[in-house]
Amino acid sequence: MCTLAVLHRCTPDARLWIAANRDEYLERASEAPRVRAGRGAPIVAPLDLRAGGTWWGLSREGVFAAVTNRPTAALDPARRSRGQLVVDVLAAPSARLAAESAVGIGEDVYNPFNLLLADARDAFVVVYEGRPRLVHLEPGVHVIGNVDPDAREVAKVRRTFAQAEAVAKGPAGSIEAGLAEICRTHADPPDARASTCIHGDVYGTRSSTLLRLGSAGDILRHADGPPCTTPYRDFTPLLAELDHAVGSRVGELAERKAS
Repeated sequence: MCTLAVLHRCTPDARLWIAANRDEYLERASEAPRVRAGRGAPIVAPLDLRAGGTWWGLSREGVFAAVTNRPTAALDPARRSRGQLVVDVLAAPSARLAAESAVGIGEDVYNPFNLLLADARDAFVVVYEGRPRLVHLEPGVHVIGNVDPDAREVAKVRRTFAQAEAVAKGPAGSIEAGLAEICRTHADPPDARASTCIHGDVYGTRSSTLLRLGSAGDILRHADGPPCTTPYRDFTPLLAELDHAVGSRVGELAERKAS
């Protein structure tokens, strides 16, 4: 179960914190984040080498998008890659406009997913099971996995939510370390799949990402492996390569176009 812990507008100096673990089959090849060609403008994103898409990305307008798969009894390999959708929506200049474009997806185009869209002002999840359903996220703490957003009846979501709330209420200087600790969490056996950091013979946590956008400075860390054993590397210089002051100009282009 991929996990996204989101702190949206929880502190004035960091409008968005993301902690993201990607769980995937171990043999599925991927590349670490770098600046890549988007739909008309560059984005920062890792790359899935099998399908050519990505599980998260950040645009130079400061729009963050990430996808998690929802379970299905009938996975259709003929449907479009969900990772391509992340690249598509990052062409929008704001999270709100990205959400509007995503709710226009037709029926049965993709296998089921949750799509997180967030910038400094707004956050949404598009839940797709045959057709899109838009969920607006209020400012605060949220956890997105492979079930409905913030589904605290699920033990893993409930535990992660409680951990993230404690991190958000703590000192601003401890947020990064606290989110990293969430990404490293292991549940007690035998319920290994309830862990945030999963270890299996053929499937497990393949990478982990920490992102901060805000006036206190932008941060991008990435661990190309299980975060309990793989150090986070500093990828923050990639944000400067986008040639955009991400934290301060979120949604500015959309506002100019609307005026």
